[in-house]
Amino acid sequence: MNILFFTNEYAHPDLPAAGGVGSFLKTLAKEFTDNGHTIHVFGFSKKNKSFKEGKIQFHFFKKYSKSFPISEGVRSITSRMNIKSAELYFLKKERKYLANKLKKYAELNNIDIIESFVFNGYTAFWDNSTPLVLRFHGSRGFWHYYLNQEKDELKISMEQKALEATPYTVAVSNFSANAVKKIYSINVDKVIHNGIDHKLFSPIENIKKIPQSIFYFGTLSNAKGVDKLCQVFNQTIEEFPKASLHIIGRGNSYWENECQDLLSKKALKSTKYYGPKNNNHLPKIISQATICIFATKNENFSLAIEEAMALKIPLIASNIEATEEIIDHKKNGFLANSIEDYLDYIKLLFKNDDLRKSIGDNARLKIQEKFTKEKMAQQTLDYYQEILAEKK
Repeated sequence: MNILFFTNEYAHPDLPAAGGVGSFLKTLAKEFTDNGHTIHVFGFSKKNKSFKEGKIQFHFFKKYSKSFPISEGVRSITSRMNIKSAELYFLKKERKYLANKLKKYAELNNIDIIESFVFNGYTAFWDNSTPLVLRFHGSRGFWHYYLNQEKDELKISMEQKALEATPYTVAVSNFSANAVKKIYSINVDKVIHNGIDHKLFSPIENIKKIPQSIFYFGTLSNAKGVDKLCQVFNQTIEEFPKASLHIIGRGNSYWENECQDLLSKKALKSTKYYGPKNNNHLPKIISQATICIFATKNENFSLAIEEAMALKIPLIASNIEATEEIIDHKKNGFLANSIEDYLDYIKLLFKNDDLRKSIGDNARLKIQEKFTKEKMAQQTLDYYQEILAEKK
C-alpha cells in the first residue's frame, strides 16, 4: 500500500521536536515499511522541508500562518478583539487550504489511504476522495470534558466537523471510543490499542537498582498527576527516609515553578529531575527503579505505563477507565483511588521483594500478549485493507 500520514509533527532528528503523535507515527511507519509498504509523511510546519529516508518520503510545506502573513496578522488582531465570526472564518480558511494541499499531493502520488488525528480538526474539509482514517489520540474537546480546561468552542467545532467528514475512525482504547461518543456523538469505527516496542523496553539483566526509588516519566503537568505524585512523596519520605523520587520528561518550567513548591524541603533533597530523555536512553534509566507511579487525572491510553510494565517495573497508577484496560489490579500492577492508596501500595512493594518480582513478571507478560507495536500495526493494516476492499 501507498500510505500517507498527514501531520504537523513526526519524531525525526531533522524535524522540529515532536510530541506523542509524532513518536506514534514513527513507530507505525517503521512497522509498515518493514512489511513492504511505502510511507509518505506529509504535512505542515514552520518551513518547507522535503527528503527521503528508505521507503519513507517526507514533505512538509509552510503552515498557513507562515504562507499568508498578512492574513495571519488580521487573524491575530481579530482574535485579540475576540471577534468570534472572524476567528471562525480564518479557522475554516486554514483548513480548506490544508485540504487543498493534501488532495493535490494524494492525487499526484497515487496515495491509497491517509491517516491523521482529531486534535484541532485540521481535516475538517477533507472530501474522502482518498479514504481518511482519523485516530483519536486526544483533542481539545477531551481536554475540556475530562480535564476541565477552558473550552475552545471554535476549534472543538472543527474537531467535530473533521470526525463527521470521514466514516473511518480509530480509538486507542475502549475508554477513548466512549469519550468520542460522549463529546462528539460519533460512534468510533474501530478500537486499536496502542502498542509499544517491547524489545526496546526489555528488562536489563544485572542492572543496579536504586533502593526505595520511585520513578515517573512523561510530561510534567497537573493533568498527568505530578502534583499528586509530589504530595505522595512528601509523606513517603517521612516513613522511608532513604526513599528517592526520580522525574523524567518535558516540563522544565513545571519543575522549577511547581514541583519545587509542592515538594517539602526534605522531599526535594531526595528528588532528581532528569529533563526529557529519548526512548533509546529511557530503558536503562527506568530499569533502576524500585517502582513507578503514574497518578494521571485522565487520559486516553498510557504508553508510559506499558513501557514500565514491559521493563518489569512494579507500578501504581490512578484508577481511571483507561488504566483499567491495561492493569489487572494486584496481579500486574496496582490501581489507586486516593493518596492513602498510593502510600499503602508503596509500603507493600518497598517491603516485599517477592511481590515486586511477581508483579513485574506478570506485567511484562501482559504487554507481550496484548500491547506490542507489531499487534497494533497489523490491526491497523487489516483495517486499512478492509476500507480499501469496501471502496472497490
